[in-house]
Amino acid sequence: MATVNDAPPVEETVKEDRALARIEKRKDRVSIWRMIPWSTHAFSMNALIVLIGYFTIYATDTLRLNPAIVGALLVGAKIIDAVGALLAGYLVDRAPETKLGKARPFDLVIILCWAATACMFSVPGGLGDIAKYAWIFTSYVLLTALFMPLYNANNPLYTARVFPKRAHYSDVAAKTGIVTVLAAIVITVGMPIAVGAAGKSPEAWSLVAICVAIPFTLIGLVRFWTFRESKDAAEIEAERVRLKDIFLVLRTNPYIWILSSMSLVVGIYATFTAGAYYFRYIVGNLALQGVVSVSFVALIPLMFFFPALIRKFSVSRMIAVSSFIGAIGFLVMMFAGGNIPLIMVSSVLTALASLPVNFLSPILVIDNATYNEWKGHRRLESVGGALFSFSSTVGAAIAAGLTGIVLATTGYDGGADTQTPGAIAGIVAVNSWIPAIFAVGVGFIALYYHRLEHRIKAISAEVLARRELAAEAEIIPGAPHSGTEAVRIVREESGAPLLPREPFRNDDEL
Repeated sequence: MATVNDAPPVEETVKEDRALARIEKRKDRVSIWRMIPWSTHAFSMNALIVLIGYFTIYATDTLRLNPAIVGALLVGAKIIDAVGALLAGYLVDRAPETKLGKARPFDLVIILCWAATACMFSVPGGLGDIAKYAWIFTSYVLLTALFMPLYNANNPLYTARVFPKRAHYSDVAAKTGIVTVLAAIVITVGMPIAVGAAGKSPEAWSLVAICVAIPFTLIGLVRFWTFRESKDAAEIEAERVRLKDIFLVLRTNPYIWILSSMSLVVGIYATFTAGAYYFRYIVGNLALQGVVSVSFVALIPLMFFFPALIRKFSVSRMIAVSSFIGAIGFLVMMFAGGNIPLIMVSSVLTALASLPVNFLSPILVIDNATYNEWKGHRRLESVGGALFSFSSTVGAAIAAGLTGIVLATTGYDGGADTQTPGAIAGIVAVNSWIPAIFAVGVGFIALYYHRLEHRIKAISAEVLARRELAAEAEIIPGAPHSGTEAVRIVREESGAPLLPREPFRNDDEL
């Protein structure tokens, strides 16, 4: 007869269960040692974006061009960029499988990105104004309408083809953020010092651009050489993407438009390029912008909690909260003047406004691709990434136009060493209350987007069930191939309810 002593100890069983749970959790994690080389693409692109942020002051102060005309040219360039962003997604999804993979070869575009950037900041000082306008417009369009969209549209697809699970995407995004913030401190401290030393000399600006471009091109290539695509990580669709596939997704997925509107508004407040003007004419020293960037060290402890926060809260809610905090940071600049401590506080808070969007957007793009597949359509990760980039580019066009209009109407003079009170008020406006309005808007859009995100886990489970049953049908004659019948069988066996395949219409359920 069995006795109590014959039964396995409860404590030992609990320990085994906990050990198994820890093992399962580790499967959802990505090693930080893998994240360091994976993050090099973001490190390189971050440096490029920081340098491009000085383009407007380079054009108005170094090349002595009219700010209104520069702003108008940038708006025109951004309109072309927007078209290029959509085309880039189409090209990436249409790209054939190669020995290097489908997405991976596009990482080589970083070479062209940095070459165009170096060219853009190397305008000969002796050229006439019309030739200068033509030079900056052509190089800017090549960079932002062709090379950068291709590179950015590639990222969601490359991520999906290297990492197999959605939990990995969150972990990748969070740890990429940690690595990039640490590296960005070096960039944001060193870049203002370099361009401040260049002053208003065209030759010095060209030297700075070339010296920055060479090492960051090499850094940007590390991911390409380190990570190969895995056929187990993402569904490989043999059929090429057609235009009607894209239009079908754009017509039937409302959430991709909500995500794109979020990207558009972020593109506005995150790309105001008047920070250099603020430090040159209000603080009085452009190089101090690099010193203020040391304040980003305060973000490092938060970034270490980023993975846990993403697992506990939704991505959209994190974006909403950070946007509201960022709006407060922008408003601080209305009263900061030349007070460096206040400017540092503002810098930390405003960095929070765009940080989650920059690092977590690939997760949301991939979620939309999963939603597309759940609806029975093509996934189109790269098209989703391109539309996100397209919207951001349109937002940047609006920001460029607003910056040029505000500076021109307030009497800004790039050739002067000091500015009028009206021009100073304009510089303060584009660094404070104007971007604050847009940051608040992003917060409300993100809260609305949560309608999809809180059900994405169930949707993902059904998508995986359909794939498994479709694969089984190829082996076992008579097995359900896909669709509602197949999913119903899987979910009935697990005791889970069947999600409706129709578009969500009931607001209370979302």
